[in-house]
Amino acid sequence: MTSQGTSISWLLRAWLAVEVLFGVGAVMAIGRDPANSATNFAWHIQPVVMAATLGAFYISSAPLFLLPLFARRWENIRSMILPAALFSTVQLAATFLHWDKFSVGTTPFYVWFASYLLPPPIFVTAYLWHQKKATSTTVTSNDPIPAWLHRLLIICGGLLTTIAVLVFLFPNLLIPIFPWNLTPLTARSLSGWLIATGTIMLWMSRENNRTRTRLATPTLILILPVLLLQLLRFAEQVNWASPVLWVGFVLFAIVSFCGLYLANGSWREALN
Repeated sequence: MTSQGTSISWLLRAWLAVEVLFGVGAVMAIGRDPANSATNFAWHIQPVVMAATLGAFYISSAPLFLLPLFARRWENIRSMILPAALFSTVQLAATFLHWDKFSVGTTPFYVWFASYLLPPPIFVTAYLWHQKKATSTTVTSNDPIPAWLHRLLIICGGLLTTIAVLVFLFPNLLIPIFPWNLTPLTARSLSGWLIATGTIMLWMSRENNRTRTRLATPTLILILPVLLLQLLRFAEQVNWASPVLWVGFVLFAIVSFCGLYLANGSWREALN
């Protein structure tokens, strides 16, 4: 423990570095080259715009694992840890539910499987271990989130999480109204990203401290612009008149706004 907070263990740092490698692989596979998911990803994703959409979430999540490598205090990365464990659990559950859809036996599948089998126990263990070391004497910045933004984080985060849980349990609720073709597997994989975003926002509200949530903000900021860029690459596959699409844009605009507001402040303090 330091006078400024709880030190991050080297084991957690090492795992976050591994997560960065997993993320780079996913970005290269379906972020950069979504049309070839049949050979370079864990399963063949159709239509291509769906692969590009999942790739957009991988791209926007990159800072979530990269920035903590440079942080010193556990308290400043805590808001990311359990949401990451929950996200991995959702993707792992989707894998078991749709095992027959995966390219089992290929290298991309083994990378996918390892990237979601290992994180839940590692992140939960890391959370419990660091929280045990943290004490009430830990010094943290007095930088509370404004009350109006605190409420917005709860409302938007709660809504995204609720939608994600419903889609995972009942994917047919979303499939008929989505702006391009979905399968139960792609709907559930998408729900994993929604639940990650929603629970990060809820955890930010729980922390109620701008400094302790700042390192998670780039991911919130990037989601909407990266998603738009990916959709425009395959604009002909998108039903731009779909109400679901525009509701999604509004929700992610709120997510980006929250990220931009919380990002404004001392990054030196967030990293030190």
